[in-house]
Amino acid sequence: MNKINDYLIALNPEFSELTAPIEKRCHELKEKVNKSNKLFDQNQTVLITYADQFSSPDKTPLRTLASFIKEDLQGCVSHVHILPFYPWTSDDGFSPINYHEVKSEYGSWEDIEKLPVGKMFDCVFNHLSSESELFQKALKGDEQAKQMFHIFTEQEKLDLKLDECEHDIVRPRISPLFSEYEIQGKKHYVWTTFSRDQIDTNLNNKQMLQYLLECFFLYMEKGASFFRVDAVPFLWKELGTNCSHLPKTHVFVKLLRAIIEKVDANMLLITESNVPHSENITYWGDGQDEAHIIYNFSLAPLILHGLTFGSTKYINQWAQRVFDIGPKVSFLNFTATHDGIGMRGLEGLVPESDVEVMCERTVKNGGQIGKKRSRDGTEKPYELNITWASYLEEAGLDEASYLNKVINSHAIAMFFPGIGAHYVHNFLGTKNWQQGYTQTKHPRTLNRQKFEYPFVYNDFSGQVLARLKELIIYKNSHNVFHPKAGFKIKELNDNVLCFERFDEQDKILVFFNLTSTPQQLSYEGKELSLAPFELLFL
Repeated sequence: MNKINDYLIALNPEFSELTAPIEKRCHELKEKVNKSNKLFDQNQTVLITYADQFSSPDKTPLRTLASFIKEDLQGCVSHVHILPFYPWTSDDGFSPINYHEVKSEYGSWEDIEKLPVGKMFDCVFNHLSSESELFQKALKGDEQAKQMFHIFTEQEKLDLKLDECEHDIVRPRISPLFSEYEIQGKKHYVWTTFSRDQIDTNLNNKQMLQYLLECFFLYMEKGASFFRVDAVPFLWKELGTNCSHLPKTHVFVKLLRAIIEKVDANMLLITESNVPHSENITYWGDGQDEAHIIYNFSLAPLILHGLTFGSTKYINQWAQRVFDIGPKVSFLNFTATHDGIGMRGLEGLVPESDVEVMCERTVKNGGQIGKKRSRDGTEKPYELNITWASYLEEAGLDEASYLNKVINSHAIAMFFPGIGAHYVHNFLGTKNWQQGYTQTKHPRTLNRQKFEYPFVYNDFSGQVLARLKELIIYKNSHNVFHPKAGFKIKELNDNVLCFERFDEQDKILVFFNLTSTPQQLSYEGKELSLAPFELLFL
């Protein structure tokens, strides 16, 4: 069976002629790239950061980032997910002008290759910037370039009933789906899932597919070992459907997985799909043919839910059933990210009234609520635009308890089965950047403040960094925290999250008090006392 050829034909029979050049590139790369003997490892910890997160007068931002990783994190992360570092026009990088260059203000490919840890790159294959060379050619009337996107004339808009189609299409935005552009003096309508500046690519076009795959190969050459496929549910478009999780979207993911296997370097394919859990896990395919790793979008809001209501009820119900998975797949566990805290992972897991309380808490603590349009046309919470530390602020809570609350809630992402990923602001205990939000009017800016380096730590941020590093070192030193080691929820106390991690030689119990009051519990004849928000290992 030739998987690459089969998947190409499944996408479009005309794509079969791409099989030979793709396999040739795979063979070339197989001889070049570094190979790993391990697919998963308990030492894997990912730092999520922008390329220009830190600036200094004598280095490029990417070289400054290397200093932060080496000096401040001191070997605690195995990989760095550099959020889109390509030339871009909006959305802090997620509107790339092209996929194959490094934004000159950030540094160079050499700077990226010299980062002292493994690399995770974004495959933002769903869309390109309106300023991209390819789309600019389309605007000038180039017929080949026009076919690389989804562009409709006014007559096609009427004939295809685009207004009716838009109502049925699922997307995490409430802006117009079809943006107006002028081509050679005539009005056209361009598919833009996320914003007018983010032009959706047409994966059913051979030239576009070639362009995307060549960029994928380039990332391998430049040292990436983790590949994050951004906004994966929306990759394939088909009028008359909801354009979410379409069968050919999964075929495209399978094609990327088949390419990785052909290169044979234990690289990991990671899909990003901020959707309900039952939809998210479909990107594992049969456990061997799609993503190696999926973002664990339910974990972060469930942790916040537990801390908001002081209850283990819903996180226990969820955790008891989701970690029984195949040997070749895993989760990427995280708390806050550059987009804030996604809320779709709570759908079907907690009462909607609880989600409303969490949204009210977010606004009260200086955050904003991102909305999305549901299948029934209604608007619902999509994400909380707030830093993790700001959400957890609570009137009357003493400093020691607040520190425990922030640090130990991040730690849960380390100790649950999977690979832990930590947004750079989590290490710094950052609060909402209200000044930045006032300037940009974009809610996500609240969680995207940039800093000069060396970073000046105050007492709070210094303790957050030091203790998180200690916890990562603890995780790395125990095999029971391997992503594929055993896991079992222990229901001992409604206010204390308790679970066991184990392998054939050892076991460790993890206790986390979700409340601001001390908790007493018994386990196997031992009386345990947990301070507010304390994390305990037994």
